[in-house]
Amino acid sequence: MSMEKEAMRPSPERTPIQSSKKRKLTNEKQSRHYKDESTSDHAEIQELRRNLPVYGFRKRLVESINANPENKVLLVAAETGSGKSTQIPAYMLPYTGRVVVTQPRRVAAVTLASRVALEHGCKAGQRVGYRVRFDDCTSTETQLIYATDGMLLREAMADPLLQAYSVVFLDECHERSLQTDILIGVVHGARKARKAKQMEALQLVLMSATLEINKFQEFFGHDNIIVVEIPGRQYPVQTLYTKSPVEDYMEATLATIVQIHTHELPGDILVFLTGQDEIENIARLLRQALQEGNEQSKQQWTGDQVQSLRDVQNTSSSHSVVNGVSICPLFAALPPEQQLLVFEEKPPGCFRKIVLATNIAETSVTIPDIKYVVDTGKHKCRQVLSTGMETLQIHDISQAQAAQRSGRAGRVQAGLCFRLFTEEAFTKLPEASLPEILRVSLSQVVLQLKGMGIEDPREFDFVTPPETDGLRRAVELLYALQALDEKLKLTDYGKKLANLPLDPMYGHLLLQSTVYSCTREMLTVVAVLSSDHLLFRPNNELAAKAVAVHRRFASHEGDFPTYLNVYNAWQNEAIYVPAAAGGIKAQTKVWRRDSTKRLLHLDWCRQNFVSSRSLVRAYDIRQQLEQLCSSSRSGLNIDTTISCGKDQIKFLKCVAAGLFLQAAGRQVSPEISGSGRVGSSHGKYVTTMGKESVSIHPTSLMFGRQPPPSWVVYSELIATKRIYIRGVTQIKEEWLKEVAPSFYG
Repeated sequence: MSMEKEAMRPSPERTPIQSSKKRKLTNEKQSRHYKDESTSDHAEIQELRRNLPVYGFRKRLVESINANPENKVLLVAAETGSGKSTQIPAYMLPYTGRVVVTQPRRVAAVTLASRVALEHGCKAGQRVGYRVRFDDCTSTETQLIYATDGMLLREAMADPLLQAYSVVFLDECHERSLQTDILIGVVHGARKARKAKQMEALQLVLMSATLEINKFQEFFGHDNIIVVEIPGRQYPVQTLYTKSPVEDYMEATLATIVQIHTHELPGDILVFLTGQDEIENIARLLRQALQEGNEQSKQQWTGDQVQSLRDVQNTSSSHSVVNGVSICPLFAALPPEQQLLVFEEKPPGCFRKIVLATNIAETSVTIPDIKYVVDTGKHKCRQVLSTGMETLQIHDISQAQAAQRSGRAGRVQAGLCFRLFTEEAFTKLPEASLPEILRVSLSQVVLQLKGMGIEDPREFDFVTPPETDGLRRAVELLYALQALDEKLKLTDYGKKLANLPLDPMYGHLLLQSTVYSCTREMLTVVAVLSSDHLLFRPNNELAAKAVAVHRRFASHEGDFPTYLNVYNAWQNEAIYVPAAAGGIKAQTKVWRRDSTKRLLHLDWCRQNFVSSRSLVRAYDIRQQLEQLCSSSRSGLNIDTTISCGKDQIKFLKCVAAGLFLQAAGRQVSPEISGSGRVGSSHGKYVTTMGKESVSIHPTSLMFGRQPPPSWVVYSELIATKRIYIRGVTQIKEEWLKEVAPSFYG
């Protein structure tokens, strides 16, 4: 069987995408569309669009989608920066109905929608919009929607045929994220169902930044897929390795950035880190290093370790000052307006931009003007342990990821990539990352599939079938949460759980709040848990002050009530908003657009060592959850005003009921410690699920507590050199038997 790579010629017959239900454009209308498009945008933007590698494939791509009577799947393999994500979906607008483009990350969905809206002379939410978790920026006139894959999956739960769309683009398929893999099967099923019902055909386009497409060809069949390969536009990139292994990659990262800034030619720098904590730490240390002009930081590591570093001191040594340097973070929890700053031109007087990013910058978005890349060789990902427990771990990247990262340095000019690992270490990296479906918990996937009416997940069309043990563990967890009955059918409670855009455990925690009359409190706690780390402790002379300030909010019972105290204090002291017409969204805009209130918010966060970004994110999530819970359309009908007040027992019992599967008991050894106390392992706990030996994470307010609590529940596991529990709250053992008798009885 041969694989098609040539464009199909237009069929003289009416193709499904041109059915009478959708608008058909004559040649005259099509010409007017492109004319209006080019005159409505800035000439410079249009010139940039025409210079993209994908532009030369414009006609071929449209014909491959539009003139496709057999409704074959189109697979576009094009390097990042070719314009595939912004241009190809827009090419379809004159020919079809509503188009949706999925992205694995919200950052990409928001930034791509904003860029395409700019190119088409409109604001995001008009002709072009986006849908991400807790933020819907679309309207009735929106024809092109960028959405996270999770959002489209939720739509499929309500409408398995995806009748709102004519074309579905699944972008970044090469990443093999869990949700994207599931979406491929869901959309494939919707296509077959619509064909069986003689409905308008649903066109499917897969887009990948690599040419490793064999798995998709096997899934759809070689004769059922059209492949279009678009060559990239890549300048040469010189790759530098370290001579010996790096002991502390954070220290090496800082030194390498300063070395580039001091000794290399002008050009923006892109740094790959694993998460928000690392990004904010490096940003803080970098500002300090640039301000102090610390010569030791500039020379001590990179000068000795980086292989073949060029000595260009004659032209750029004068630039090693903080003035003129813009430090831009880029990670998922960042508010959309701050994410977009990364893509804007440098302000007057700024000659270098340093972007500190997670792996979002590998392929999902293209940051302009990057000349230097610093690659730590690390990324953070979820991983299921042999015991079945899921942890968040820092792992080495794959060779394919390393290639994508180095390629960021050669988009606009010749570049340099500084890999903070040896060349030998690179050869030992796996060629490609393991598909996410083979390494994470599948409880949310099983819940989603059952919510779409797929009773047996084993019969679902997976691109890569998950392991049987993974499916079994997911079913057992959902059964323990009473989301499934003894016949493994979705219960009424399970349907409510499926309607919440939350991890099943967090959804269960929120639903249990109706039993313990603390919905108001749990809305806040779940929102904080769904954002990112709320409290931060600087690694400098301010650390002791931060600890002292945090005691103001600290609860003896642990992190959850402390999160609640922080959020409530912030609302009362920093962002009080009177009732505003227009509901929650209008109230949100009141304090965000009021410069005085915004400055008050930022100042409050600085004084209290609280992450302003995490608070804003939690605020958004809480408002959206409140709307969803009180909406009759969601089927939840929860009174969100119910509060337990000062009844701490109700609050803690609810936490125990919601997270009973994430409980741990203190591990006491019989030895006598140096202080004379029994139990030298007072800092160790054993989880009830998986029997893992764990320690309380140093960022938890329960860390080092004396005497240590006998029983706790936790929000997540973190695996580094040892396994830690984070988000720790004290409970009583007898509560577990009370709230989950079938599990602890």
